[in-house]
Amino acid sequence: MSVSPYSGTALKRSARHFVIGKLASALLTLSILLWLVRLLAVAEYGAYVTLVAGAELALAITSLGLPWVGARYLPDYRLHATGMQLAQFVWQLIARIGLFAVIGAVLIFAALPWLLAFLDLSQQIDVARLYLVVLVLEGLRRNVQECILEPLLQQGYAQFSQVMRNLGLLVCLAVIASQGEVHLQQVVWAELAGTVLGTASSLRGLGRHLHSQRNLPGQEGWQPPRWAEMWGTARHMYFSYLVTLTYGQQTFVFLTQRFLGVEATALFGFLLNLYGQICRYLPATLLFGLIRPKLMASYVGEGGMAQLTRNANLVGKVSLFVLMPLLVFAWLAGGELLNLLSGGKFTHAGYYLAGLLLVLIPFSQRLILETVAVASGHSHLCFWGSALGVLTLPVAYGLLALGQGLWSPIIAMVLGQMAFNTTLIAAMAFNTTYRPDSLGLFKMLAAALFGLVLGIFVRMVWLAPLQFQADSSVGWLENVQALVFDVIAQQAKLSAHGWLDLAVMGVLAGGFFLLAAYFFNPFKKDEQMRMKQLINKKLR
Repeated sequence: MSVSPYSGTALKRSARHFVIGKLASALLTLSILLWLVRLLAVAEYGAYVTLVAGAELALAITSLGLPWVGARYLPDYRLHATGMQLAQFVWQLIARIGLFAVIGAVLIFAALPWLLAFLDLSQQIDVARLYLVVLVLEGLRRNVQECILEPLLQQGYAQFSQVMRNLGLLVCLAVIASQGEVHLQQVVWAELAGTVLGTASSLRGLGRHLHSQRNLPGQEGWQPPRWAEMWGTARHMYFSYLVTLTYGQQTFVFLTQRFLGVEATALFGFLLNLYGQICRYLPATLLFGLIRPKLMASYVGEGGMAQLTRNANLVGKVSLFVLMPLLVFAWLAGGELLNLLSGGKFTHAGYYLAGLLLVLIPFSQRLILETVAVASGHSHLCFWGSALGVLTLPVAYGLLALGQGLWSPIIAMVLGQMAFNTTLIAAMAFNTTYRPDSLGLFKMLAAALFGLVLGIFVRMVWLAPLQFQADSSVGWLENVQALVFDVIAQQAKLSAHGWLDLAVMGVLAGGFFLLAAYFFNPFKKDEQMRMKQLINKKLR
């Protein structure tokens, strides 16, 4: 009997490659992020953030939902198809993705003068045209990595592509920086060089893997899914994503650029980059690159909503368990962290970072809900889940008009993710037996809040004792309000003196959350046993 390509052994091997690659890629990405914000002037960094947001938006629009076709059907092909059928499907998928990306780039090239004029970036038209080449090549590389290699559990090739892309970019930046002052066009050339290297690496790895699978016998009697069926899944997820894009990060970057200017865009872009780094390494996000293929394959091979629900709830709570200490830390010392990471360019913005990280609470659960819906054949529900989020756009406009600054997109992002989750949970509960572990999630949030209160109290006592005096001439409610405002003011005045103080605050944030989680106990007994098995590498 042949060993399943999605067996525990294969998953462990892929996980090993995944962890090594992700660690290397994370270090390179963070180095690039922190270096770019120092190398470029604030205005040029803001323009770069806008270009990156535009490229992300264009890639999402031109994908037509094909990444979800790879995620859903590649495990099916790998389990049941012959080697020739598998290779044919992969290259058909790549050809479609590449064709639509090129068509999108050509249309953007024609509309570029109008788009840049709208964003007050007409002076960057030459750089923007060059970035269209980056858009096409990076879209191809990313889709090969995330939509083909990862569902095939080829994390070695996938992560090597990412590392080579980041390493090429970093080396080019080092060469450019050694020559003198760095400008935006030079950064785009460096990114293009890194993207070419990463794209070549991903295609080479994919070719080698398909060659190694050329003798797959296939399952007798199995018929490949028709493209009409696959386009159905793609259509539901694509329109869901299109609706989501109307209130996504890229849209709010454009709104910030339009209403608040390039300097506010630079700060918001830097915050989004930090947000993205944390988001990529949450367990729920890793579900897309590592665990999602296993879930899809098990559902195709065995079925069972009960097991899928158990796995989804466990991953959701583990994601929050990792996220909550980071949230506590951001509320305690986010300002000092931003000041150090940006080299002093962005100060007094810590609460923006903490507010933005709140988006990750519903977002981490959204990824799981989407996976459950697609695996169980209810991808159409994702569109209706996304639709309500459109209502957050008027909220953002209204808050911007009221002068709420960067809080406007942050609040709208939180509300948009919450609207999606609430709608999809209700729809899934009506159509399937899926039920989220609401009590466990509530206990996790309560533990984080308790840890934050402890952290604020200890920090005030340790660094800046509160000098609050009640006013007997006013009522108790006014005194409570004054106390709250005094606490906030004291928190804003506190400043750590370097990385050592930040490390101490990090230990406090993590320790207080773990202490609270120990008493609240958000994990069930069977979930604790399964996590111990994972730690002991007893994967089935």
